[in-house]
Amino acid sequence: MTQSFPSLILCSLLLLSQSGCVGTKADAQEKNTPLPVSDTSQAITQSIPVLEVGDLSDEAKAIYSVLLCEQAYGDEDEGALIEAAGILQELKAPVQTWMDAGIWLLGRKSENAVFFLEHAHACWPNDTSLLMLYAEALKEKGSIEQAITLVRGFIAKNPVADAKIELAILLVHQKSFDEAEQVLQSITSQERTPLVDLNLGKALRGMERYQEAIPYLERASRELPDLADPFLELGKIYERLGQPARAITSYEQVLRTDFPSKNILLKLISLALQLKKPEKALQYLEEAPNDIPFQLIVADMFIDAKNYLQATNILQPIVKQHNAPIEAYLLLADLTWEHMRDLNKALAWLDAMPSQYQRSANVLLLRVHLLARANQKEEAVAYARQGKTRFPEETKFWEAEARILTAMDRIPEALAGMREAVKKWPNDMSMLFLMGNILDESGDKQAAMKLMEQIIERQPDNYQALNYVGYTLAEANKEIDRSIALLERAIRLAPDRAYIVDSLAWAYFRAGRDNDALREIRRAVTLGSKLDPAIWEHYGDIAKHSGFADEAKEAYKKALEMDPDNADELRKKMAQ
Repeated sequence: MTQSFPSLILCSLLLLSQSGCVGTKADAQEKNTPLPVSDTSQAITQSIPVLEVGDLSDEAKAIYSVLLCEQAYGDEDEGALIEAAGILQELKAPVQTWMDAGIWLLGRKSENAVFFLEHAHACWPNDTSLLMLYAEALKEKGSIEQAITLVRGFIAKNPVADAKIELAILLVHQKSFDEAEQVLQSITSQERTPLVDLNLGKALRGMERYQEAIPYLERASRELPDLADPFLELGKIYERLGQPARAITSYEQVLRTDFPSKNILLKLISLALQLKKPEKALQYLEEAPNDIPFQLIVADMFIDAKNYLQATNILQPIVKQHNAPIEAYLLLADLTWEHMRDLNKALAWLDAMPSQYQRSANVLLLRVHLLARANQKEEAVAYARQGKTRFPEETKFWEAEARILTAMDRIPEALAGMREAVKKWPNDMSMLFLMGNILDESGDKQAAMKLMEQIIERQPDNYQALNYVGYTLAEANKEIDRSIALLERAIRLAPDRAYIVDSLAWAYFRAGRDNDALREIRRAVTLGSKLDPAIWEHYGDIAKHSGFADEAKEAYKKALEMDPDNADELRKKMAQ
């Protein structure tokens, strides 16, 4: 419940007024009819006696408006502040009073911020700062189109640089990069600020014009050294350009800002592992808080990079702790197999779990996968079927059984199981996708393609189906324009999947876009340590066609190291 202001404050207001008095007349109450608020809020006019606003001097009005807001802040009472919006508008409260209150509401992620700032903008329609704050509130609420329309209307009457920058920020957020560039380029050199460079760099990065973006972002980083955004943008660009060392330099600068560090540290660890610098990656881990979920993510990254000893050193102290999470045991079992190829030692980690964990579906599922990888496929299928019975709503056992049966060349059994699964879960797109893959494996590519097209029709953002259809068209050298469109959409949805980047590179290659193909295939091989040999073969083919013979030979060599089925064909390509 709110409390009344001390009488001394009221006396000060009355002294500042020209002929003010405490209002008791009906017309005064009508002027200050409170706006609707939640049931938990008291009317502000019950806390502060109603004053004859018209009789207050400008100075008194300013003080009164500040006091209305200050009481709301002190009582942590959003409702009182929202209720006061109409009074503040009648008082024509100073811009700064509205700004302070709006920032307070935005800081609380209040749903009322838009309502309050709408009143602020109505009170001061030509104030740029209030406009920008109002637009930001609309953006936070998800009303991006309304925010853009608002700022465009303001610029039509007040074409000031700050409003144009705000419009560009909104357009970048909307991914309307070309229009954002046009707006920013219209700002004169005398009006340009570091925010122009920053957002121009963002817009150019969004359009994949990386080399053009870099100078703007570098200038913004020098002028705004305490802001994370320029360094984040540069890091993303250098990653896309396949320059991990420069990306590391940029992301390290982010750590010096107040940007949350965990995601950046994960980026840095990933890049260090990509550069085969596990000790550097461990140094980044040491900078992170002592957070077990974070350590588990990092351990998994070390396993993917085949740095098994470091992963073990991260995980073993965790399992020694009381109530160690199940994920630590699962990761130790997985890496033991990957590192030592010793099934018994890997399974021993599952058996060492607390009994409550051993009843988990994830434990049984990992047992299935370990047995399959150890080529004990009959036993793996038996456990998968056991999982289907014990955990009837867990789709992964159906998927595991189908994959293992396919690997055993028992495709009719796999397809029969998948048809049953699809009947049971008709809206599960991953089931449909797996069935399509098995059809492809069986040689029935027409049926597989038909199923994948159905998935895209039902789920247009299914990047795996987009990739399948796009790559299949490129491989067949058919409908290349559609192939590229599908794959570019898949990339937007899943930008760092090596196999999708490879597909796009191959589609560009088929289209005769050699520079684009070379750029994307070079990026593809930086996106993981467990690449399919076909990706390296594509790299060789594209590099060879583009006149980079040494690159091509090195790529073919990488493919051969993975013992592919077409090794003889690759050796011929190397010899040519």
